[in-house]
Amino acid sequence: MTDGRSRVTAARQSRGSLTLMSDVAIAQTASLDPEFPDASDRFRWGPLALCAACLFVEGYDGQFMGYVVPGIAKQWHIAASALSPALSSGLVGLMLGTFFIAPLADSLGRKRVVLASVLVFGLLTVATVVAGSITALAVMRFFTGLGLGGAMPNTIALTAEFSPRSWRASAVTINFVSFSLGAAVGGFITANLMPLHGWESVFLACGGMALVLVPLLAFALPESYRPGHRTVAYPVRDLFRDGRAGITVLFWFLFFLNLMELYFLTSWLPTTINSQGISVQWAVIATSLLQIGGVVGAFALGPLTDRYGPGLVLGSAFGTAALSVVLIGLAGSSVPVTLVAASLCGIGTIGAQNCNNGVAAKFYPTAIRATGVGWALAVGRIGSIFGALIGGALLATGMDNRTLFLVAAVPPLCAAIGYIAMGRQPELRGTLA
Repeated sequence: MTDGRSRVTAARQSRGSLTLMSDVAIAQTASLDPEFPDASDRFRWGPLALCAACLFVEGYDGQFMGYVVPGIAKQWHIAASALSPALSSGLVGLMLGTFFIAPLADSLGRKRVVLASVLVFGLLTVATVVAGSITALAVMRFFTGLGLGGAMPNTIALTAEFSPRSWRASAVTINFVSFSLGAAVGGFITANLMPLHGWESVFLACGGMALVLVPLLAFALPESYRPGHRTVAYPVRDLFRDGRAGITVLFWFLFFLNLMELYFLTSWLPTTINSQGISVQWAVIATSLLQIGGVVGAFALGPLTDRYGPGLVLGSAFGTAALSVVLIGLAGSSVPVTLVAASLCGIGTIGAQNCNNGVAAKFYPTAIRATGVGWALAVGRIGSIFGALIGGALLATGMDNRTLFLVAAVPPLCAAIGYIAMGRQPELRGTLA
């Protein structure tokens, strides 16, 4: 153990500049000590960049179904609500992946789980272009979701482990901006590709990005955490030990509410805005601005959360989201009001969810970090499934948009109350506490 730390010290002093390969070498040496990530005192930019690239592609893949629904429905001559099974099956797969695949990294190591997961969802996204029915599309999206679910919590864990402890929540929050950027860029790619080349081109572009990323991960991504055993284990019970039970349950509640809200918006916002008299192109742009608002929110809220703690900061963000959702329903066919409301809503939902990931990664210790973040996200995915299904069911009833968005404001309002109720846990106190 002492020799491992000595090699780390020597590696730190040997170069003044940071390069990708020096980051890899240092991190591989550090991984000899499972406690090294929590003792780190600087950012490791190379591995962080690879994590950001993974999150970017995951964001594109995880969100673009809402963008392509109008195009698929038009080509197949079906109602948009008929594609609910395809939307929800991907979320079911993602949920099961975060429950059962992501935690394997706490036993087998982060890198191999991330690498396998990215390869799987890249191949399956490309293969989805042969789907010719709702059933085939739903099956392909289910298995793609398994890969996404295995990768996402571990890229979050890797980001935390290659960041200094005092900046850990901010680092995860800001790096997770890549997920929102991937979703937003996916919207703009869809708006330009789909009218010219059909919905299949959107899948090919996304899957191609993932497959290009695989050899880069294999060559340059270091292992951050090497457990002392190689047997497969699911340390879920440890999430409830040592005083963590209450916060674990509260995390699950918050992730459930916010991801239910987020996937209701990303799945059905283009359709609902279009039904109010706004063109499909502007509807997709408004949904992309939701993601861009999340980017702005992450950069603003992450440092504030590290500085002041999550209770008041994220509670206020979720309250803003509730008001913005109501405003979308009241906007009618006004494009400017819709775009502004969507941007503000992104700050309070996606920006705050990015912070949720960072707060959870900061709260759980290294040995159970992938499990802690993974299970919180998995419970959140249950909420995301409800969000997509409830949205489709409410649309099928013919409910007017004003009432629909009033209902949609309830989850972020409850999340605001939940974060305020979290109190000032020692592990989550800000630097000024």
